[in-house]
Amino acid sequence: MEYKKPLFLLYLTHSSFVVLLPMQLALAHIFSGYSAKKNMNLLRRDVSKQLRYYLGKHASEPIPHGSLFRTLCVMLVVLTIALTVPSVSWFLAVPLTSMANITAIYNTFSLWALVLSVYFLQEDWSYLQAVAVLLGILGVAMSAYGSTTPPNVQAEASGRTLYLSPALFGNALSLLGAVSMAGYEVLYKRLTVIPHGTDGSFQPLPSDETLADEASAETEEVLPFGVHAMAMMSGIGVATCLLFWLPLLVAHFTGFETFEIPTDAVLLAWIMVSILCGVLFNGCFAILLSLWGPVLASMSCLLTTVMVQLTDILLGVPYTWFSMAGNLIITMSFLCLLPW
Repeated sequence: MEYKKPLFLLYLTHSSFVVLLPMQLALAHIFSGYSAKKNMNLLRRDVSKQLRYYLGKHASEPIPHGSLFRTLCVMLVVLTIALTVPSVSWFLAVPLTSMANITAIYNTFSLWALVLSVYFLQEDWSYLQAVAVLLGILGVAMSAYGSTTPPNVQAEASGRTLYLSPALFGNALSLLGAVSMAGYEVLYKRLTVIPHGTDGSFQPLPSDETLADEASAETEEVLPFGVHAMAMMSGIGVATCLLFWLPLLVAHFTGFETFEIPTDAVLLAWIMVSILCGVLFNGCFAILLSLWGPVLASMSCLLTTVMVQLTDILLGVPYTWFSMAGNLIITMSFLCLLPW
């Protein structure tokens, strides 16, 4: 719709993450019977445990509340920067190279997530995982390059036309986005999730075999599902709202992206839909990172390629059997990684 303000739209979307915690508290109140006040007390307890674990402090060791608050602020700023870098890289790469290149290169972040999680999180891996991730990336490449739409290698920037062949800079930005997205996933898992087996209460859901034993044991109250992840994402939203307007100001005065408020009602409606989708996606993705870890959460994102292809078919957009084969490979590789 000719509204080319990606940085401003990114600012609106990521700032809107602040609504995730209130939404989750409302859902927890409706379905668990816990009041918002009780959930906030449990959340404060778990975040304190999270910060103590991160700082390497024992539960009985006193830490000033101011120190915990500063540590939390630093953690949220780091996560905000880590999430913003891949998003900005994607938006800046769009006018420089073809969407096929961006899709194929950017979605290699599942492979980088596997590498970084093994190195930094010491997670176990198997040949099945590695093969499934590589097949998923192959499927994305087949789906992207199997499209009947010719690649766009012509871009407009600063009022002049650029002929980029092979659009090296755009491809490099896509690769930066892929690596930084994997880095964000590993950072999120490392900073916000207490490993299973410690005294944190936000852990993977128990198996059926342990439910009977846990029901009879005297344990502390557990924070309702998803509240902690939504609290972290809301914190990222607050940090984005308070900090990201500075790059927007610089972009405006340098002419890189001048500020312009949309006035068309239809455009505003589509922006609101886009923001809503972005908020729901990132909220669900944060929960997947907490439960599954970076590798499987990344592979689940590859399914967006399949969903877009199916949507195109329903809308009558031409497709090729080569791209459909790629989508089938993506689906099978994801199913191979699921914890059956």
